[in-house]
Amino acid sequence: MIPQLIFSILLSVAIFFAAFHLKVGEMGLASNLNALMVVLGGTFAATLMAYPWKKVTWTLQILKRAFLGRNEIDWTIKTIVDLARAYRHGGIRTLEQQGEKLSPGLLKTSIELMAFHCSREKIEQIVQKEAQLTSVQYETAYKILYNMARLAPALGLAGTIVTLIRVFGNITDPKSLVGYMAIALLSTFYGVVFANLCFVPLSNKLREFMDHEEMRLELIQEGILDLYDEENPRAIRFKLEALSTGIMKPDPTWKQPKFALMAPKKRASSVAS
Repeated sequence: MIPQLIFSILLSVAIFFAAFHLKVGEMGLASNLNALMVVLGGTFAATLMAYPWKKVTWTLQILKRAFLGRNEIDWTIKTIVDLARAYRHGGIRTLEQQGEKLSPGLLKTSIELMAFHCSREKIEQIVQKEAQLTSVQYETAYKILYNMARLAPALGLAGTIVTLIRVFGNITDPKSLVGYMAIALLSTFYGVVFANLCFVPLSNKLREFMDHEEMRLELIQEGILDLYDEENPRAIRFKLEALSTGIMKPDPTWKQPKFALMAPKKRASSVAS
């Protein structure tokens, strides 16, 4: 982490050193690249200061899954039902062979625990902890994108201030101030654009993916315990489909008011004389 921190600090210094010394006199490719360097380069450097490189790459992998992944919930239900059928007909050895074909994840770990003849309570405890750790990793990835969305406008403003400092320090003709102001505002423009059209939509997409993944992890926890109890595969399918539908269905009570309106107090009757 220390080498990464040193690298990010040096990168930040290099970015702002270049922003102060690059000669940009008109609106064009050089001015656009200078603004992009401050916004994107500064955002990337600040992110590396706060988070290890491993978590940043993990965030990119999750985003790839969020955009290119299959329907994980339907696949999870189908896989658990197929495993239940294999366990029902071939026993624990067949189940272990089917589990070896699965990709690494909570479901494969659960099958391995059953193959090791762990108790039901032990499997439930380990699966819950694994699901919690996975949720924490997803939450960290969301925070990285959320913080990048907050950093981009601030660095855009910093780039504008850098350009204005250079302009007011070297300007000789006040008539050319308008042109330099347009160049200075490029950084703010890119900061706002990347924050609201890139990082915020990506974080929202990741949040949606996280909600589906949390539901999928809950289905795995329920399904693996039913698998351990040797429930009927058809009953497992009905239960998991009903559970997934119930989780996705909005709460019907949301329209009901939480607080009752207070009725106006009646005037006290006149005191008898």
